[in-house]
Amino acid sequence: MKQNILASKSLLALAVGTISAQAYAQNTQQPQTSIDEEVIITASPVHGDKDKVIQGISILSGDELREQAAATLGETLQGELGISSSSFGPGVGLPVIRGQSANRVKVLQNSLDTLDASDTSPDHASGTESLLAERIEVLRGPSTLRFGNGAIGGVVNVIDNRIPESVPESVESAVEVRHNSANSGDNLVFKVDGGEGNIAWHLDGLYRSSNNIQIDGPAMLEHEEEEHEGEEEHEEEETTIGFVDNTDANTNSLTGGLSWVGEDRFVGFSVSRLENNYGIPPGAHGHEEEEGEEGEEEEEIIRIDLEQTRYDFRAGLNNPWEGIEQLSFGLAYNDYRHVELEGAEQGTVFTNDAWESRLELVHEQWGNWKGAFGLQLQMADFAAVGEEAFVAPADISNYGVFWLEDMNIDDWHIELGVRAERQQIDPINGAEVSHTTTTLSGAAQWLFADNQHLSFSLTNAERAPTVEELFSEGAHLATNQFIFGNSALDEETSLNYELGYHYHSEAVTLQAFVFYNDISDFIYELGRGTEMEELPVFDYVQQDATFQGAEAELNIALNEELTLNLFGDYVRAELNDGSDVPRITPARFGTELEYGAGEWSAKLRWTEVQDQDRPGDEEEPTEGYSRVDTSLSYQIDGNNADYTLFLRGSNLLNEDIRDATSFLREFAPQAGRSFELGVRVTF
Repeated sequence: MKQNILASKSLLALAVGTISAQAYAQNTQQPQTSIDEEVIITASPVHGDKDKVIQGISILSGDELREQAAATLGETLQGELGISSSSFGPGVGLPVIRGQSANRVKVLQNSLDTLDASDTSPDHASGTESLLAERIEVLRGPSTLRFGNGAIGGVVNVIDNRIPESVPESVESAVEVRHNSANSGDNLVFKVDGGEGNIAWHLDGLYRSSNNIQIDGPAMLEHEEEEHEGEEEHEEEETTIGFVDNTDANTNSLTGGLSWVGEDRFVGFSVSRLENNYGIPPGAHGHEEEEGEEGEEEEEIIRIDLEQTRYDFRAGLNNPWEGIEQLSFGLAYNDYRHVELEGAEQGTVFTNDAWESRLELVHEQWGNWKGAFGLQLQMADFAAVGEEAFVAPADISNYGVFWLEDMNIDDWHIELGVRAERQQIDPINGAEVSHTTTTLSGAAQWLFADNQHLSFSLTNAERAPTVEELFSEGAHLATNQFIFGNSALDEETSLNYELGYHYHSEAVTLQAFVFYNDISDFIYELGRGTEMEELPVFDYVQQDATFQGAEAELNIALNEELTLNLFGDYVRAELNDGSDVPRITPARFGTELEYGAGEWSAKLRWTEVQDQDRPGDEEEPTEGYSRVDTSLSYQIDGNNADYTLFLRGSNLLNEDIRDATSFLREFAPQAGRSFELGVRVTF
């Protein structure tokens, strides 16, 4: 198993050396423009103007990103249009895009896979850090074929400056400290960028420490029980009141990067180390210890101890050959490991020894067409070892090629794309399974006025089943299930339609989207109605499903200082037999008032979340809630440093917020009313 990985690494090292040597040897006259602040990296390798991207895209950067950044990626993005968070306690929060998450949403670090185990189980945290990001780009919908088989529902790309692509004129530094009252959480973040001549370097780090989150009321949801004559009263289960137990966390991260930058090329390398230890709220794993002193069974405390070391290499070159404007190459290798600690004992150990490489070429104009093509390779040695491991170790490989083209004719902008990919999974205790997927995408944008356009996209996207869907067999304590995979699963095929409208003027901006996704052979878990090891049994099966919904956002500048924002989104997901897909975001709508004048800026946001009364089989409905959040910041420009003081208030109405997307909504609500105070210094 490992010999194949080592051989592949040697070949990649040779390829890297070849490309690096060419990057140093070539000499052209154009300046290096591989990444510019205006370029929307995730959506298009050709166009940098957001208005020219046909599908819906969300971008968080600058002050807006720093204002929304939180401990998890899902929490950072949950206020964006069409995006929510699938939490597993405060230590885990994965993005949900238009009702789809996990294996259907691709999370990237600088356009390469995170290569962690976050898509294997809902209690596994992502290896990315929002507080260290320069920008986060989210592409809603399936037009993400550049990034692979797992992007059928969308892409989240966390972009940072760990490999510099330009040399700063002087050393640039930033330090941020923040404290959160919800969990007595302290965060310290720093970044330093510098360089001289052709050498640029980067250093960043993060320290986070938090206690149990505070809530208003009991952690476990109290259901109304009907009492009947002659029946004993329902025995209440034990729960904490005013806080959620075992939700404390400690995180450390340190990254260093070094680049050589020429006029039209760069080559760089970075190393990043992440350590994250977080607790899983009681009730999640449903695992009990031996009888206590009074003969009662006590639930075991479960923690995740995560460690990863990631190595990244990137190179860019302008005009390497005739007809090619730009060459970019990236390679990432991640040594990932996490241990599930069951009290004082070591439980299941998950490891992922994985790498991914990506080569992309942007060609010159061919008549009216401009586009890019590329190659993407990924290999992983994945393992889950322990008495409670539910997935067999396996070698996983993916090979993909893609081609994107677009053209402008009069008032029309047209995009076409194709991707072919081969996935092979070789489990240690079974026969190899392989799948070939093909994705075709077409989109058109009609600019019928200077400030308005209509867009339409049609995509036929395929997704190969994952290792846990194919080969699970055992108790999955994170979700209180005994799961059986199915090695005979076919590829999912999603036929996706999207219609969009955009309008902008000096005072008003409006964007709206409607979408319909018809998914053949949708993979999901179906309960048998029986138990094994005191857990309900579920099988991975396939059935057709539909996801449909709408999103809209209206921004109105009331005057030079005040802006009013109105927003809403809705998604409905249903299986072919009429039952509901579980853990789907309910309808949301709200308004935000934004103020900015001189050194002051402030926001007041109200969000109304509806009941989720279509929770899916074996799932409980979720009550809606009203959420009010606010933020206030003040900037001080000094001679040698600039200071930003900020205060953020969350859930000001102190609502009992239980997300319909969370496996733990019955046991762990979101934090109650809280405030976060911080200061950011740049110099």
